[in-house]
Amino acid sequence: MLMEDQGKRILLFVVFAALIFFAWQWLFPPEKQQPQKPAVAGETAALPTATSPVGKPRDGVATPAELPVLEEPIVLESKAVKVTFSNIGGVVKDWELLHDPLKGRIMHEHLVAAELPGRSLGAVNFVASTHVLPVTADWKGERISDTKVRYRHQSGGLDVVKDFELFPDDYVLKMTVEVGVAAGSTGPAATQRLAVSVFGHTPAEASTRRSRVPTGAACHLNGSVSSLRSRDLIRGPRERQGTVRFAGLAHRFDLVAMSPKDGKTESLACNAYKLEGVTDGVQVDLVYPEATLRPGDPPLHRELTIYVGPRYLEKLEAADRIGGHETGFRDVLDFGWFSVIAKPMLWLLHWLYGLVGNWGLAIILLTVIVKTATLYWTTKSMRSMRAMAALKPEIELLQKKYPDDKTKQQQAQMELFKQHGVSPLAGCLPMLLQMPIWFALYKMLSVAGELHGAIFIPGWLTDLTARDPFFILPVCLTGLMFLQSKIQPASGDSMQQKVLTYGLPLMFGMMGLFFPSGLGVYMLTNSMLSIAHSMYMKRTDKKKPGPAKVAASGAADTTTAATDKADATVEDDDGGGSADDDAGEDAGEPTAAAKGTEAARGAAGQGQRRGKRRGKRR
Repeated sequence: MLMEDQGKRILLFVVFAALIFFAWQWLFPPEKQQPQKPAVAGETAALPTATSPVGKPRDGVATPAELPVLEEPIVLESKAVKVTFSNIGGVVKDWELLHDPLKGRIMHEHLVAAELPGRSLGAVNFVASTHVLPVTADWKGERISDTKVRYRHQSGGLDVVKDFELFPDDYVLKMTVEVGVAAGSTGPAATQRLAVSVFGHTPAEASTRRSRVPTGAACHLNGSVSSLRSRDLIRGPRERQGTVRFAGLAHRFDLVAMSPKDGKTESLACNAYKLEGVTDGVQVDLVYPEATLRPGDPPLHRELTIYVGPRYLEKLEAADRIGGHETGFRDVLDFGWFSVIAKPMLWLLHWLYGLVGNWGLAIILLTVIVKTATLYWTTKSMRSMRAMAALKPEIELLQKKYPDDKTKQQQAQMELFKQHGVSPLAGCLPMLLQMPIWFALYKMLSVAGELHGAIFIPGWLTDLTARDPFFILPVCLTGLMFLQSKIQPASGDSMQQKVLTYGLPLMFGMMGLFFPSGLGVYMLTNSMLSIAHSMYMKRTDKKKPGPAKVAASGAADTTTAATDKADATVEDDDGGGSADDDAGEDAGEPTAAAKGTEAARGAAGQGQRRGKRRGKRR
């Protein structure tokens, strides 16, 4: 296989790999179910049940009565969020995002919206325990301050207290649960297994109320994050136990999750169930180990850090600081193999957004920075491609000289490339440099919440994570990539070259129909910069000895030197000077490499004839 063809094949391979990658991501989006990990040593697997066992009493124990309760909500409101607590179950009934400081716009979107009484974020009950609580139990609520709420419930000899503290600017809610034996109780010891639950569903609400309540169950268990949607749970629940970092609900760009402070030191369970009777209903239970409670013992104390908000890396990391432990929330941003590139790019986008205040402009500036960082290698690649185009006549002569011996043909070409400092693989370099960046940006746009709903151009690009609604970007991208391929020098007329010239722009244009518009902005800007770079290189390189001149000069010098060495009679200073002068004049003309070589051979032959005539006269 010839080196010239190898470069084209590598480029084609990269292009088709990109096509397969983007097609795979489109057909199988990130929120698809992940395979279940096998149980590790020391785990105890619970038997699957149709519905959650939380709140269901042991066999032989009467079910707590569900009494009608008059709801008395408590509301904590700030500029960023509005959180409504309910005394029915002592839960977070509603969580509304009011203002997004990162995007600087009003939102009014709900991430928590209870459909059933007592079944919402922060519900506390027990599993297979001596005592369980009614789902719609009446909890006594108390507003401690503008950011703190306390709920208390006494039932069946238990005294349960829940404290909530809101950190609105970071979308974080700290929750503390204390479970003890009620004062004055003289009954036997109680065996209790605490469970904290969260519920998700598709709300049946008025059209004027915007909502994006997550309906996918998410568990960070044994070092990996897995997610299941409501329809996946129809086949059966997911019950697993081990090291739990968080349990909750996940949306493509949002997260509602609870992280136990003791998750790394205890074996907890993260269980997901289909919530019957509710559209896309999901229940996720975080279940603690069994504990024995006796009269007079200190209460059982548990702490959780709850995050309810968009998947903003800065906010997810802030939850660790607020909770005082590693929550694992940041791991929901799964960039896959490209995390090494995607995470720095996301950080850089944050910084650029702070400068310009527009995510679209930040992407354009990011493109300029990446282009500048790769400018050295791109310039070398362009010059190598021009040199390859200049050597095309020489390559054709070698192909004619060794038509049936591919090995000698390749060796001769490699010598030719080495002599003129040309790399046949250099033409692939710009694409090879850009491909990982495109992949990383695509993954970042698929999971990071920063660009979700980010407006670049009002009325056109109103969400950089969604595709262009008018398909203007892919059409422009196709045209610019075609123009770019025409500007660049062609090193051959093969079918592969035609595929790169015509097929590549069409292929990326077709894929651009499904690209996030943020990626389209990046690729369009990159193509414009590449065209400008090519035109600048073409203009400035005219002022320097071009590849054809260098190739002709080198060929002439090589041929003359070989001829002088073969003819021992050429020792006359005037004759040698004439040959060199003639070759130098021919090499200086703006001709192709092959013409320079023929000129050199003619000059060398003329020098030989002059030398022979002088020898005869002598």
